[in-house]
Amino acid sequence: MKNLAMTTSKGLLLTGLLILGGNAVAQETTIRLEHKAEQWERVTDENGVEQTRLVEATRVLPGAAVLFTVTYTNTGDQPAENVTITNPVPDHMVYVDASASGDSASVTFSVDGGESFSAAQDLLVSDTNGVQRSANVKDYTHVRWVIDNDVASGASGAVQFTAVVE
Repeated sequence: MKNLAMTTSKGLLLTGLLILGGNAVAQETTIRLEHKAEQWERVTDENGVEQTRLVEATRVLPGAAVLFTVTYTNTGDQPAENVTITNPVPDHMVYVDASASGDSASVTFSVDGGESFSAAQDLLVSDTNGVQRSANVKDYTHVRWVIDNDVASGASGAVQFTAVVE
Protein backbone atom coordinates (compact mmCIF):
# COMPACT_ATOMS: atom_id res chain seq x y z
CA MET A 1 0.00 0.00 0.00
CA LYS A 2 1.60 3.24 -1.15
CA ASN A 3 -1.27 5.72 -0.90
CA LEU A 4 -0.18 7.40 2.32
CA ALA A 5 0.39 10.88 0.92
CA MET A 6 -2.11 13.53 -0.01
CA THR A 7 -1.46 15.82 -2.95
CA THR A 8 -2.51 19.45 -2.88
CA SER A 9 -2.09 22.28 -5.34
CA LYS A 10 0.79 23.65 -3.26
CA GLY A 11 2.73 20.41 -2.96
CA LEU A 12 2.70 17.20 -1.04
CA LEU A 13 1.49 17.09 2.55
CA LEU A 14 2.83 14.24 4.60
CA THR A 15 0.09 12.49 6.54
CA GLY A 16 -0.21 9.63 8.96
CA LEU A 17 2.99 8.79 10.78
CA LEU A 18 5.28 10.95 8.69
CA ILE A 19 4.20 9.31 5.42
CA LEU A 20 5.44 5.95 6.68
CA GLY A 21 2.03 5.54 8.24
CA GLY A 22 3.28 2.76 10.45
CA ASN A 23 3.75 0.63 7.36
CA ALA A 24 7.41 -0.05 7.95
CA VAL A 25 7.18 -3.54 9.34
CA ALA A 26 9.64 -5.51 11.45
CA GLN A 27 9.02 -9.24 11.53
CA GLU A 28 10.19 -9.65 15.13
CA THR A 29 7.50 -8.92 17.71
CA THR A 30 10.07 -7.64 20.23
CA ILE A 31 11.22 -4.92 17.85
CA ARG A 32 9.81 -1.42 18.37
CA LEU A 33 9.93 0.89 15.34
CA GLU A 34 10.09 4.68 15.33
CA HIS A 35 9.54 6.54 12.06
CA LYS A 36 10.92 9.86 10.93
CA ALA A 37 10.59 11.80 7.68
CA GLU A 38 12.90 14.79 7.28
CA GLN A 39 13.89 17.25 4.60
CA TRP A 40 16.94 19.40 4.19
CA GLU A 41 16.61 23.10 4.99
CA ARG A 42 19.18 25.84 4.41
CA VAL A 43 19.67 28.27 7.26
CA THR A 44 22.09 31.09 7.95
CA ASP A 45 23.64 31.09 11.41
CA GLU A 46 24.39 34.18 13.52
CA ASN A 47 27.80 34.53 11.80
CA GLY A 48 26.24 34.65 8.33
CA VAL A 49 27.39 31.13 7.46
CA GLU A 50 24.90 29.14 5.43
CA GLN A 51 24.30 25.61 6.70
CA THR A 52 22.04 22.73 5.82
CA ARG A 53 20.08 20.89 8.49
CA LEU A 54 17.41 18.23 8.63
CA VAL A 55 13.93 19.28 9.77
CA GLU A 56 10.64 17.41 10.05
CA ALA A 57 9.06 16.99 6.62
CA THR A 58 5.52 18.25 7.09
CA ARG A 59 5.04 19.81 3.66
CA VAL A 60 7.28 19.16 0.70
CA LEU A 61 7.16 20.41 -2.85
CA PRO A 62 7.82 18.55 -6.10
CA GLY A 63 11.54 17.96 -6.54
CA ALA A 64 12.23 18.00 -2.81
CA ALA A 65 14.11 15.10 -1.23
CA VAL A 66 12.84 13.44 1.93
CA LEU A 67 15.00 11.26 4.21
CA PHE A 68 12.99 8.41 5.73
CA THR A 69 14.53 6.87 8.84
CA VAL A 70 13.26 3.89 10.82
CA THR A 71 14.90 3.35 14.20
CA TYR A 72 14.49 -0.13 15.65
CA THR A 73 14.92 -1.22 19.27
CA ASN A 74 14.77 -4.73 20.71
CA THR A 75 12.41 -4.37 23.68
CA GLY A 76 12.48 -8.08 24.52
CA ASP A 77 14.59 -10.00 27.00
CA GLN A 78 16.30 -12.14 24.35
CA PRO A 79 18.29 -11.33 21.20
CA ALA A 80 16.04 -10.84 18.16
CA GLU A 81 17.01 -13.02 15.19
CA ASN A 82 16.36 -12.47 11.50
CA VAL A 83 15.07 -8.92 11.94
CA THR A 84 13.60 -7.67 8.67
CA ILE A 85 12.22 -4.17 8.10
CA THR A 86 10.17 -3.40 5.00
CA ASN A 87 9.13 0.10 3.99
CA PRO A 88 7.08 1.23 0.98
CA VAL A 89 8.30 4.00 -1.31
CA PRO A 90 5.41 6.49 -0.93
CA ASP A 91 3.11 7.38 -3.80
CA HIS A 92 4.25 10.38 -5.83
CA MET A 93 7.85 9.78 -4.79
CA VAL A 94 10.86 8.15 -6.46
CA TYR A 95 13.57 6.32 -4.56
CA VAL A 96 17.01 7.99 -4.82
CA ASP A 97 19.57 5.54 -6.21
CA ALA A 98 21.98 4.08 -3.64
CA SER A 99 20.38 6.02 -0.76
CA ALA A 100 19.23 3.03 1.30
CA SER A 101 21.52 2.21 4.19
CA GLY A 102 21.38 0.62 7.60
CA ASP A 103 23.37 -0.44 10.59
CA SER A 104 24.80 -3.85 9.56
CA ALA A 105 21.93 -4.48 7.14
CA SER A 106 21.54 -5.99 3.70
CA VAL A 107 19.23 -4.01 1.41
CA THR A 108 16.90 -5.39 -1.27
CA PHE A 109 14.10 -3.85 -3.31
CA SER A 110 10.69 -4.76 -4.69
CA VAL A 111 9.10 -3.72 -7.97
CA ASP A 112 5.88 -5.70 -7.45
CA GLY A 113 4.26 -4.06 -4.46
CA GLY A 114 6.32 -5.92 -1.88
CA GLU A 115 5.57 -9.44 -3.10
CA SER A 116 9.21 -10.30 -3.85
CA PHE A 117 12.61 -8.71 -3.18
CA SER A 118 16.01 -8.80 -4.89
CA ALA A 119 19.23 -6.84 -5.13
CA ALA A 120 18.86 -3.79 -7.37
CA GLN A 121 20.97 -5.25 -10.17
CA ASP A 122 18.76 -8.37 -10.31
CA LEU A 123 15.37 -6.64 -10.61
CA LEU A 124 13.47 -6.98 -13.87
CA VAL A 125 10.18 -5.44 -15.01
CA SER A 126 8.10 -6.05 -18.12
CA ASP A 127 6.95 -3.31 -20.46
CA THR A 128 3.45 -3.19 -21.96
CA ASN A 129 4.55 -5.63 -24.68
CA GLY A 130 5.83 -8.14 -22.13
CA VAL A 131 9.49 -7.43 -22.92
CA GLN A 132 11.66 -7.55 -19.81
CA ARG A 133 14.17 -4.86 -18.93
CA SER A 134 16.28 -4.01 -15.92
CA ALA A 135 14.32 -2.10 -13.31
CA ASN A 136 15.22 1.48 -12.54
CA VAL A 137 14.59 3.46 -9.36
CA LYS A 138 11.22 4.72 -10.64
CA ASP A 139 10.05 1.09 -10.60
CA TYR A 140 10.85 0.48 -6.91
CA THR A 141 7.80 0.04 -4.67
CA HIS A 142 9.46 -1.11 -1.43
CA VAL A 143 12.81 -1.17 0.34
CA ARG A 144 13.74 -4.07 2.65
CA TRP A 145 16.55 -4.30 5.16
CA VAL A 146 17.63 -7.59 6.74
CA ILE A 147 19.72 -6.94 9.83
CA ASP A 148 22.85 -9.05 9.42
CA ASN A 149 23.30 -9.95 13.11
CA ASP A 150 21.03 -10.70 16.03
CA VAL A 151 19.80 -7.55 17.76
CA ALA A 152 20.66 -7.84 21.45
CA SER A 153 18.10 -7.08 24.14
CA GLY A 154 17.94 -3.29 24.54
CA ALA A 155 20.01 -2.68 21.41
CA SER A 156 18.89 -0.38 18.63
CA GLY A 157 19.88 0.71 15.16
CA ALA A 158 18.52 2.60 12.19
CA VAL A 159 17.79 2.12 8.50
CA GLN A 160 17.03 4.86 6.00
CA PHE A 161 16.45 5.87 2.42
CA THR A 162 15.79 9.04 0.47
CA ALA A 163 13.01 9.65 -2.03
CA VAL A 164 12.18 12.68 -4.17
CA VAL A 165 8.66 14.08 -4.66
CA GLU A 166 7.57 13.81 -8.30
